[in-house]
This record gives sequence, C-alpha cells and structure tokens, in this order.
Amino acid sequence: MKEKLFFFSIKHPLVYILSLAIVVRLLAVIFTDGSITSSTEFNYYPISEKWMVNPWIVYIARIVLGAFSLLIITLSYRITKIIADKTTALEIATFGSLLWCLPYASVHPISETVSLPFLLYGTLLIIKQHNLLDNNEKEKFHRTTFIIAGFFLGLGFAVCYQSIIYYIGILIVLLILKNWKGALMSLIGYVIAVGLTQTVVDLLVFHKPFVAMTAFFNEPMFETVLPMWALIFLLVVMVPPMSLLLIFGFIRVFRKYILLVIPTLMILLCSLFTYDFDVLMMAIPTYVIAGYVGWKEFYKNSAFWTKNKWLVLTCYILFALLNTALILFSFVYL
Repeated sequence: MKEKLFFFSIKHPLVYILSLAIVVRLLAVIFTDGSITSSTEFNYYPISEKWMVNPWIVYIARIVLGAFSLLIITLSYRITKIIADKTTALEIATFGSLLWCLPYASVHPISETVSLPFLLYGTLLIIKQHNLLDNNEKEKFHRTTFIIAGFFLGLGFAVCYQSIIYYIGILIVLLILKNWKGALMSLIGYVIAVGLTQTVVDLLVFHKPFVAMTAFFNEPMFETVLPMWALIFLLVVMVPPMSLLLIFGFIRVFRKYILLVIPTLMILLCSLFTYDFDVLMMAIPTYVIAGYVGWKEFYKNSAFWTKNKWLVLTCYILFALLNTALILFSFVYL
C-alpha cells in the first residue's frame, strides 16, 4: 500500500497534493465550529437564519465551498508554472493545501476566500499574455483575452466587493507596463461582469438592481484606527520561520513579478486601514507565489544557503511542526 501511494505521488504529484487538500478540508468540515458563518450577511446579501441552524445545509455548504476552494490550489500551481518551474509549482500547491488557516477559511462562506478562484483565473490570463510578449511569441498574444480576464476579476468583485482593491492594483500594473489596450479591455470585461451580476442577483434578492453594491460604497471604506493586521499576517499567520523567508522573497521580486506583487501589496496596504482581517485572505495565494519563488531563486544562487542546506531543512521542519499544531488548534477552537 505504501509503495503504491509513493509511486502514485511520483506519477501524479498534483492529484496527490489535491487529495491531501481534500482530506484536510473534510476534517475542517467535521471539526470546525458548527455555525455556517459568524455573520448574517455574505458580501452585503442576507443569509437566512433557517440555513444557519440547519445542520444539513451547513455541512453541504461546507463541502461545496471546500471543493470550490481546490481551484485556488490548481490556479496557484498554473500561475507558478508560468513564472518558475514545475517543482516550485508543486511546492506552492502543497503550501496552499496544508497552510493552517486555509482549510477553515475554505469551508466557511467567507466572501474573500470564495472570490479567490475568480481573481486568480483573471490574474492567470493576464500573466500568461505578458509571458508570451516576454518570450517574443507575439503570434499567440491576444488582447481580447484581457476582456475575459477582466470579466473574471469582475466576478471576483461580485463575490467580494473589497476585491476592487486587487483589481485597481492590476490596472496600475498594466498602465506601468504601458499596456493601455489591455487595461481598457480588462476594464470593459470588469464592467460587463459587475453590471450583469449586480443587476440579475439584486433583482432576485432585493427586486431592484445595485442595492448591495450601493450599500458597500455608502459605507466608510477606511477606519480612523490603524490596526497592524498586515504585520500579524506576514509574521504570524504565514507561520515562522517560513514567514520571514516569504517576506524576503516578496521584496526581492518586487519588480520582476510586478503583476503579482502590486495587487497583493494593495491588499496588504488596505488592511492597514480596516478592522476586517478577512480581507487579507485575498492576498495569500499571490503573496505565497511571489514570496516563495523569490526566496527559492535566491536560495539556488546563494553559496551560503547551498552549503548550509541543513539550515533550510531546519526552517522547513520548524514550519511544518508549527503549522500542524495550528491546524489542530483551528479544528478544536475555531
């Protein structure tokens, strides 16, 4: 049995990693808190109290959300394969499968987490197109793809309004890269997605369009107090000592992977002006991709780290132990 699992993991590594993710998420479905959500709203849409107290609906919702969250892992893998190599992509997929806070967040209706597959797919399309330009494969470059990318980013907004900060970061990068047409086309796709979803959904729920979105923009987006959520996220939530390596790698590739760094940085900066810690969930995949790729590129070219592989291994082991302890903590106390 052990040999079969070993050879299966070698032959189908991504499927094996996703299998681990499924197991951990099923445990989260069973052992985390019984309520469907800590709020009576999902992105300004009301959640029926009958749903919140019905255990069948709760567990079915968790299973569906957990299955949907697997797209976060596969899309992170695909993005990493474009900018790095398959091995690094698999390592990041493993990270996304087992990071302690993600199983809990993935099986609960947290709008920031549910929006991630849409945000990541839009990001994937844009990175893919710019990678074609960087490799002088202009015959495969299609600006109309930016409309599709914008549409999916707009769907991300429909799920979580705070994700507009992420899209603003994408627009800024496209303008920095002087891709004016790409920026415009993504904006067209974004507006189409927002217009359709906020009209159709609101007509069904409120019997008139743009009710929820209007409520969001009428609220103050920033608070007067500045909690240090970003610092807690970077140093603690991402689990030391890996968290320190990710910070170093993220800073190191600031210019090289700007399509990942700027939108992520927008989310991190936004968290400095809001009490909502959940907004940082949108930053995890792109932050981990940029940070880990940056760290690994440095590690491969560093004489010190190459000679002291035991130190790297020690860091990874400490991270694994702390992460496992935090997973168990989340199952018992969250």
